[in-house]
Amino acid sequence: MALTVSRLLFMRKKELDKLSNKFDENVFDATKKFEKLITNKKEIEGLPATALGLAAQTAVSKGHENATLENGPWMITLDAPSFNSIVRHAQNRALREEIYHAYVTRASSGDTNNSLIIDQILKLRLEQAKLLGYNNYAEVSMAMKMATVDKAEELLEKLRSASWDAAVQDMEDLKHFAKSQGAKEYDDLRPWDIAFWSGRLRESKYDISVEELRPYFSLPNVMEGLFNLARTLFEIEIEAADGLAPVWNSDVRFYCVKDSSGNPIAYFYFDPYSRPSEKRGGAWMDGVVGRSRVMSRDGASARLPIAHIVCNQTPPVGNKPSLMTFREVETVFHEFGHALQHMLTKQDESLVAGIRGIETDATELPSKFMENWCYHRQVCLELFLIEL
Repeated sequence: MALTVSRLLFMRKKELDKLSNKFDENVFDATKKFEKLITNKKEIEGLPATALGLAAQTAVSKGHENATLENGPWMITLDAPSFNSIVRHAQNRALREEIYHAYVTRASSGDTNNSLIIDQILKLRLEQAKLLGYNNYAEVSMAMKMATVDKAEELLEKLRSASWDAAVQDMEDLKHFAKSQGAKEYDDLRPWDIAFWSGRLRESKYDISVEELRPYFSLPNVMEGLFNLARTLFEIEIEAADGLAPVWNSDVRFYCVKDSSGNPIAYFYFDPYSRPSEKRGGAWMDGVVGRSRVMSRDGASARLPIAHIVCNQTPPVGNKPSLMTFREVETVFHEFGHALQHMLTKQDESLVAGIRGIETDATELPSKFMENWCYHRQVCLELFLIEL
């Protein structure tokens, strides 16, 4: 009987892995497939220069060789930098709605329809849970985590009850502001309106826009500030090591991490920019190889860990460096926190070194720790001073 259950579990896992891969492929293909060429600048009024430059650069890559920031044409995609610029800045409400709908309905029709795949994944997950003696897949997921289903639901309810009144008030403030600006939709704000009007309200309150901060958050500045922080906190030095290892794209950088004595202790790849034609959305970190004495070449010193950090931030436009939003800065700090846990381990058994063998919710602790430094006054000041 035990052998039969084990066999069934293996088959379910194999099917789930296959379905999950197909789900991701469909989302990627649907995202890549969408393109909207705009030739009339009035249609994209409100977009900042960085967004227009990126849209023109994308148009050039799609065969519109004469596209320029000023005169277009401009290519809009569902890649994060392009999508976010539209829903946050485009004054054209119909365009915001079109792009929003295209984004949230990706892989829901045609050859990339994920609907049946979702149904099958849910069915197999429930079967898997029952075979393991659990009531549902949530309990299976929590079995190897610090939290429990009950505690997670309790926390969600605490957050909901504590934030509800403030959220309602925020929405009322947003409606009032939209009305004061003559917006016809003020009493019926939809999902494609929230980011746009929230940005305008924030600008009116603080007399500064998110876009005005971008020059202070150029990628070289951010990385210098991040490495300075790592030096202060962990007494490590991070140096560029381009050419020491092969890379999969010319934008990818390779770095060496050294201890206070100058000895290499780890390496990592950093792939920062979005590439809609070959790269799925989001940001992630994972291990290339883990620290291991068994797998070392000489059997004496441990094999050093190597990580990769992959993001999808705004790419450079022309000869300018990547100018990041604050959220993109947060993302880099977050993923670097994951990488630090992988790279700074002193455990020589690779199966439990770094991020291996740790509850998946526990792995978010170092990433959130690093991310929260973005809000630290001294760290922010240093980033600004690097630019100034």
